[in-house]
Amino acid sequence: MKSVTYNIQWGKGRDAVVDLARIARTVAGADVIALQEVERNWREMDHADQPARLSELLPDHHPAYRTAVDFHNPDHPARRRQYGLMLLSRWPILSVRSWPLPQATVVGHVSDPSILMECVIGHPDLPFRCYVTHLNWVSARARQRQAEAILRIVETAHAEGPPINGPGAPDSDYGADWMMVPRDQVPPMPRPAILMGDFNMTPASPEYATLCGPLSPWYGRLIEEGLFADALTCAGLPEDKGVTFPIAPEDGGQGGGERIDHILVSADLALRVREGWIDDAADGSDHQPVWARFDMTPVRVSAGQ
Repeated sequence: MKSVTYNIQWGKGRDAVVDLARIARTVAGADVIALQEVERNWREMDHADQPARLSELLPDHHPAYRTAVDFHNPDHPARRRQYGLMLLSRWPILSVRSWPLPQATVVGHVSDPSILMECVIGHPDLPFRCYVTHLNWVSARARQRQAEAILRIVETAHAEGPPINGPGAPDSDYGADWMMVPRDQVPPMPRPAILMGDFNMTPASPEYATLCGPLSPWYGRLIEEGLFADALTCAGLPEDKGVTFPIAPEDGGQGGGERIDHILVSADLALRVREGWIDDAADGSDHQPVWARFDMTPVRVSAGQ
């Protein structure tokens, strides 16, 4: 299974051309695609409903979209101005929900809200939860609070179970008029989880340590139950290597940048990571896509073990 995360900057490439088809070509090879900065009717442009257009361009994937910002559109009242997160999966997305994350109000800077989107993916061998987020870009304090909230949400979600549940309830309750979902159609809430997005944090950031654990002077960054591991690091890329947000020369960059986009995995998926890489050639946004390949083969236990 291949997954990719990409902050698409509403499709605006380094050439200043908005081209969603270029975005789709860049990520089409992935089975699970996490996109940030996806707009709907935010500005006057071709294909202003970007979730709809991306769904058309990636017809082999099931789409889901959640808004972080939802404004009245004075020019087209029936078309609300929205932007947020999108996930596309080659397998059915069994359930979708989202949570607001702690927000920051910073004097002298524009700051927008962050959300966490959850999709349960019906992988035929190993169903898993896929989370997408885009953390605050300006305030490290806000990101720290958001990272703490994400850990709580992810752990609580599995502990509470599916959005609709009722241990011990009779089957007839699930078929009642008010529910209309038979028990066998209620989606699961599996433990394995992948967290993808633009985190606006580097591996040296305190909020990264909140999500992935601290560095040990003897063992490096351990893979701990209840925390996440970085797929790129699991695949062998040192934490101080790799750029997902190049800094342009006009912004003071000298061919450098930061590694702020990540694919993080729960401990039970860390050993399934087979490859991880950054697509340095992609030019459809001001970010670079991050990829990971997983072995999702079921673990078979022989008799007597």
